[in-house]
Amino acid sequence: MYKLINNMRNSGIFLILLSIFICLSACKSQQKAILQPNDNDIKMAQMIIDAAIEREIGNIEKSCEIYESILKINPENALAYYQLAAINYEQRNIAKAIEYNIKAVELDKKNHWYRCQLAEIYIQTKQHEKAAEQYKAIVELQPKVTEYYIELASIYIDANMYDKAIEVINLLEKRQGINEYCSMFKYKVYKQLNNPEKAIKEIEKLSKEYPSNVSYLSILAQNYLSKENLPKALEFMKEIEKIDSSNIENIVALMEFYYKKDDTSLTETYIDKLCRSTEMNFEEKNQLILGLYKAKVDEDIETLRNYIKHLETMSSMYPEEGLLWQFLSIGYMRTFRMDEAYQACKKAIEYGVKDLDLYKRYIILQQVRVEDDEERIKTCDDAIKLYPRECIFYIVKGYSLVNLKEYEKAIETLEKGLKYAKQQSDYIDIYSNLAEAYYRTENKDKAFEYFEKALKKDANNLMILNNYAYYLCLENQDLDKAEKMSKQTYDNQPHNITFADTYAWILHTKGEHMKAKEVLDKFLDSKNEWSETVSNHYQEILEAIK
Repeated sequence: MYKLINNMRNSGIFLILLSIFICLSACKSQQKAILQPNDNDIKMAQMIIDAAIEREIGNIEKSCEIYESILKINPENALAYYQLAAINYEQRNIAKAIEYNIKAVELDKKNHWYRCQLAEIYIQTKQHEKAAEQYKAIVELQPKVTEYYIELASIYIDANMYDKAIEVINLLEKRQGINEYCSMFKYKVYKQLNNPEKAIKEIEKLSKEYPSNVSYLSILAQNYLSKENLPKALEFMKEIEKIDSSNIENIVALMEFYYKKDDTSLTETYIDKLCRSTEMNFEEKNQLILGLYKAKVDEDIETLRNYIKHLETMSSMYPEEGLLWQFLSIGYMRTFRMDEAYQACKKAIEYGVKDLDLYKRYIILQQVRVEDDEERIKTCDDAIKLYPRECIFYIVKGYSLVNLKEYEKAIETLEKGLKYAKQQSDYIDIYSNLAEAYYRTENKDKAFEYFEKALKKDANNLMILNNYAYYLCLENQDLDKAEKMSKQTYDNQPHNITFADTYAWILHTKGEHMKAKEVLDKFLDSKNEWSETVSNHYQEILEAIK
């Protein structure tokens, strides 16, 4: 709270000029009959200049010697004592500094600069009462300088003498009239003293004096809110709104006010105003909104939809705010707006968000919404650079490489991902995709090995059972085993044309053509939707029957 007031130590040029002026003035005051300085005066001024220069260039000892010489010539030179005090204080010779400064004050009691320096020394050495005595004298010498009242009040506060601090500010207010600084100073002191009644009276006084100042109206509103006097609080908040409808603190206050009153319509109105304000950044606004909604945004679908609406409003103001798009992607996914969720994820990543869950969400959406395997591979490569131990990105990349018939690359990727597999589902996905890739590279034994590994993890995985059975059939290997696996899938999902086709083809391969035909005949109503493979299988079965 305190300021070091020592204007004799500011800049070299100012110091020298001020020294000359004070010296000559002192000489003239001591020789009232002489209107112009004599040779001795000029010599004294030159010595002071020399001392000041030596101090400025760091020759402290030399500077002190000159000041001591001045005092031998004129033991009542207050300026020399003042400067010696300053030097000794800088050298941490506290006792000597105080001694010299007291002497300077005694010689020139009306010089407030000397008293300021002495007070500063007292402050820095925790001698608050002595510092206060100096500032009391300074206030009397300089009654129009607000800063000195503040320094004195601050000393009293530091010494826990709050009543005296208030007295000083009251004196300032009496001499200068009601002003914002005085009342705010007293307001803070009364708050510190846990005296809210007196504190708020100071704000009420300011509000009457400055009726258009929304800061004071805001404090009054918050005061009544704390007292649960909601009508009175609302009165002040509405007054602020009339004066400054864009006041962000008041918008937030009204938003929270109506939320507590369970007025959803007005709550949403003020949240919308908050979103459109230019006084806050996105993160600040988002924190306030989520802080208001709390768990409701996760539990209540309407609250979630409102939150999404507010995010969309802000998206036009912050189109390159990655975090905003990340939150939107979550909201869109939870409300099943998958296309929009995909685009939001894309923008979030584009604008620099490197969150693991975001990349996982983006990968999932790419699998659902995007047929471009190369795009998925690029996303996975980017994610792997950031999170090299996350298995999901290797799985999706491997799957996409299989789709692109880049089987060797797929095998390399999936086997690398196998090192980071943690969950059962990770192993199943990797094993099944490795089985597919190895089969396509004509490494049938390796393929069937991985099918077996996958089934050890999940013996009832219908897709793995189907694919394993189909490839065994194509190789004319272990057809009984293939039939058993395929029948399991068919019985589980009798309306699945893929499972039915595999089962029928295995039956056909075993020579049970009529039984195979019966399986596929159940799907004749949708024959125009059959794949080319299913159509070809059915035609071969019919020809075998003939």
